[in-house]
Amino acid sequence: VGESGSGKSTLGLAILRLISSQGGIRFHGQNLQGLNQKAVRPLRREMQVVFQDPFGSLSPRMCVADIVGEGLRIHGIGTAQEQEAAIIAALEEVGLDPRTRHRYPHEFSGGQRQRIAIARALVLKPALILLDEPTSALDRTVQRQVVELLRNLQQKYNLTYLFISHDLAVVKALSHQLMVIKHGHVVEQGDAQAIFHAPQHPYTRQLLEAAFLEVGDS
Repeated sequence: VGESGSGKSTLGLAILRLISSQGGIRFHGQNLQGLNQKAVRPLRREMQVVFQDPFGSLSPRMCVADIVGEGLRIHGIGTAQEQEAAIIAALEEVGLDPRTRHRYPHEFSGGQRQRIAIARALVLKPALILLDEPTSALDRTVQRQVVELLRNLQQKYNLTYLFISHDLAVVKALSHQLMVIKHGHVVEQGDAQAIFHAPQHPYTRQLLEAAFLEVGDS
């Protein structure tokens, strides 16, 4: 967590090896630092991402079935029939009618588009999903629905989320461990509930006061 420009998204993209960085990055015990894109590619199935803007992250030229199934095709997972079944199952998991899979992103609401993005990540059965401000473009009612969906999927599949957000009310509902970033530096980290109940750093206290004052006002 941290305010806009603190370095949250940069850190997430570096962990996924989407941008270059310095320092050690380990996944399943394997050091990812120094691996080229060809060497990282087999691990992409295990590491998926859901971006902030569901409309911008979904190709307007691809129907939902093609969007959700793209990873299956890239990694050569299953036959055409098995891929179709996996796409249908993923859409059902996120609460979307699979009969809509031949429609295009512009035909869906913002919340539905984010569910499509989650289905695209989920269909590969990853170990880690990076969620980069996945609810910030949604209104509060839809936010709660998406957070509840993410929480249920986390429990069902024992997923690890790297959840990036400036919205501590949303973070409190999902996160077990918390890292607070300011100007690219970690100022506090540890058990989420402990930090929420007794923040040690002044910046963390400022974030909490601002976040829950807004919630109270709304």
